[in-house]
Amino acid sequence: MLSRRELLWMSMAATYSGVLSKKGLKARFPSSFWGDPSSPPTTPFVAPLPFPQPPLATAPFTRRDRTCHEITAEEIMVPLHPDLPLTPVWRYRDNMITAAQHSDAAGLLQAGPTIIASMGTPMKVRFCNDLPQDHVGFGVNHLTTHFHGGHIEAESDGFPEKGHAPNPTFDPIILPTEHRDYSWAFQDVGFTHGAPDEEERAATQWYHDHLLDFTGANVQRGLAGFLLVFDEYDTGDETTGLRLPSFWKPNGDTPAYDIPLAITDRMIAPDGTLVYLPEDFDGFLGDKRMVNGRIDPFFEVEARKYRFRILMATNARMSQFNLIDEYGNRYPFDIIGNGGGLYCAPIRDQLTTGMLSMAERKDIVVDFSEFPPGTKLYLEDVVDQDDGRGPGGDFEDPDLFPTGEGTKILEFRVVPATAPDLSQVPDTLRPLTPIPQSEIDAATRREIVFERGNGAWQINDEFADIDNPIFQVPINTPEVWTLKNNGGGWWHPIHVHLELMRVLSRNGELPPLEERDGFAKKDTINLGPNDEVEVFFKFRDFPGPWVFHCHNIEHEDHFMMARFDVV
Repeated sequence: MLSRRELLWMSMAATYSGVLSKKGLKARFPSSFWGDPSSPPTTPFVAPLPFPQPPLATAPFTRRDRTCHEITAEEIMVPLHPDLPLTPVWRYRDNMITAAQHSDAAGLLQAGPTIIASMGTPMKVRFCNDLPQDHVGFGVNHLTTHFHGGHIEAESDGFPEKGHAPNPTFDPIILPTEHRDYSWAFQDVGFTHGAPDEEERAATQWYHDHLLDFTGANVQRGLAGFLLVFDEYDTGDETTGLRLPSFWKPNGDTPAYDIPLAITDRMIAPDGTLVYLPEDFDGFLGDKRMVNGRIDPFFEVEARKYRFRILMATNARMSQFNLIDEYGNRYPFDIIGNGGGLYCAPIRDQLTTGMLSMAERKDIVVDFSEFPPGTKLYLEDVVDQDDGRGPGGDFEDPDLFPTGEGTKILEFRVVPATAPDLSQVPDTLRPLTPIPQSEIDAATRREIVFERGNGAWQINDEFADIDNPIFQVPINTPEVWTLKNNGGGWWHPIHVHLELMRVLSRNGELPPLEERDGFAKKDTINLGPNDEVEVFFKFRDFPGPWVFHCHNIEHEDHFMMARFDVV
């Protein structure tokens, strides 16, 4: 009897063989497209940057002392750019806000609702599947939602397939017309052991579909959204706590100066539909760059400080961003955090974000008061990457375009400030105590090798087999994993579920400051060609089956994933 996974593969193979053959492409698109597939030309910086859908904190309801939300995955038509026909996409939508409220001046938004969480306040989220039951084309209308960076129970993590021990009857898959409830704790790590650790709080997180073998297709369809976590330090209010630029307020009285930026890339056919090439094992790159679901937008910024939360929601594209003017001059900004949360202290006056791989985040603060109104500035990506394996070079010296010759993806237009700027970037953000050497010495050590073999992607010479754990980890005990990239010019950003990692070494040396234990934490670590990175874990609070994988999503879908059990 065929498994659900095998049936899905057979169904998708039949669809792809028709759409991706020359005959299929000729039937749908003009010869200029299928001869050399590329998206139609578009005029840059003519449409405004969409703010992600209204934050869910605007209309929650409470049940049994939990904040509750209901989100639906649906298919809608959206304008990715004024020069293009409307595009059918999949997106998450807050059920308590109407479709009309999920729009802006340019039309319906693609970006999922921004979930707002507070440490210490558990949350229940119901995800409903309203995707077309008769869907044809890339993407699978079966869902399982992963809270990327979350410290939560295993059954609410978005496990990629059903039937895993210790509960073989558990089925995380949400079929069309069905729903599933997720419980997200938002408690300090170690709370069940009587040792809650306030230093392990993340801030800029996200959620996305995580269906086994088809995550790449479903994320390309649009199934992703932000999840932002606030606490008594990072309050979202520039008059309290750290006083960083303020986030959107539910009463609408205060403008937002804390702006999430989801970076994606897509390939678009002349009829406006999305094109995806699932047989590209290297990793899929689109030729249109989008921010918050819109191609090459502009954003009016007041002459004051802004916090930008950059999320690489791409399948295989990496980026390194500069802030430049129209003449190619670079301007500095402060970097205050990554996907593991706020740094111990800001890194001030930086001229580049550094390399960002898929799923990584970077929080920066830009002070636009340094520029007169009328100034135009650009977020420029300078990574030279033309295929899914990653850029040329290595982690220390990747191939980059000269400043001013990269790809401008977002235009900032400076306008006068409407009120005094009360925000600041303090010298201390969030204390972070390095892991004691005694814990490192006592840790169980494991070597994990990521490589290409037997026609696909492997971990320790094995293809993904989530029915069987690669190893078991005793709960609340120290672990040191050596993550090795066996080369070939490939890049592998590695994401481990459940816990943040502390980076101890990179290639035998002290790691860069932005990933160094005692200064920063990570939930995704980028392995350049031939890199070897040593990371520390302690898996606490939640036993169960978990996975780790490459976040080049085509690598993940083509078997670079492994299961481990916390016992």
